Amino acid sequence: MSFRTNVQYLRSQRNMTQEQLAMLVGVSRQAVSKWESDKAYPEMDKLLAICDLFGCTLDDLVLGDVRHPGSGQRASKPDHQETTQTTPPTNATMPPVQSAMEDVTGYASFSNVYSLRMAFGIALIMLGLAFGGLFAGANQPTDTQNGLAFLALMIGIVLGLACLIPAVSARKDFRRRHPYVADFYTDEERSRVYRQTTWELVCGLAVVLLDVGINSAGYLIWGWSDQVRGFVFFLLLALGVFLLVHAGTSHRMMNLRAYNRQVDSVDNGRWDTYRYEHRISNAISGTIMGICTLVALTMLFSGNYDNLFGWRIPFWAIWIIGGVFCGVLQSLIGIFRKPPRA
Repeated sequence: MSFRTNVQYLRSQRNMTQEQLAMLVGVSRQAVSKWESDKAYPEMDKLLAICDLFGCTLDDLVLGDVRHPGSGQRASKPDHQETTQTTPPTNATMPPVQSAMEDVTGYASFSNVYSLRMAFGIALIMLGLAFGGLFAGANQPTDTQNGLAFLALMIGIVLGLACLIPAVSARKDFRRRHPYVADFYTDEERSRVYRQTTWELVCGLAVVLLDVGINSAGYLIWGWSDQVRGFVFFLLLALGVFLLVHAGTSHRMMNLRAYNRQVDSVDNGRWDTYRYEHRISNAISGTIMGICTLVALTMLFSGNYDNLFGWRIPFWAIWIIGGVFCGVLQSLIGIFRKPPRA
């Protein structure tokens, strides 16, 4: 096999496009196209980068056959140094190169920090709601109580945004610097993360359900005041939301195929339409939750903790209703939306 044939074979084994290989090696797509058409030859540093990327030797890549490790060394020996060692037949089927790729971009550590920041940011906002409800009065809050409640809420929001905004900004910057990330995760690492996120998802849902049960018992059995019930509810909800957000974000960050979609040259039109529909659905969900937050905060600071237009609905239930509605909406959109082809 020639060099260009070896490169084409290595790319096909990883389902890698010329654009993706060019980004990893640090050249243009036209350069890779010239390599594979024998119109140009890479420099030594690019050859070594390709060897490190696919886990093959320089001799096999340039002189031999990457499907037969060691063939390059035999081809580089003079005729008088040839040994009588039996060579495998030309029609022998050799396993493809499956060396573990390295995380050259630092994606793993970045995704871990990003997931924690997103989870902490939303949990801190929930904690601000918890302390805001604790400081507010039950029936006729005083100006001091309203001031403390507003201050606690603002502190929670500011701390939450201090985690969320840098995380989102760092993700955009990382995507700009690394538009393509080779899938370096092994099956064992992927299984471990999926098991962890599954347990976090189960525990998060359990905490949320337990939170609703404790809050109901506090109202019906233990006679808790509105402040105590609101504080306990948002405190446990913050823990549940932390687990759910961390699980969802970690699971999504493992999907490097979706991360790399924006540089794939296949079905760009379909993928652009898919992303546009995804942004629309997220905007609708964000609008719904924003309205729910506005209604709930209005009930909280007006003293109507469990009365919405004459209905006996506690203010904290507004977020649950909005979240359930958004979940149903996303499910319906997912059913009728046709995902892009691979």
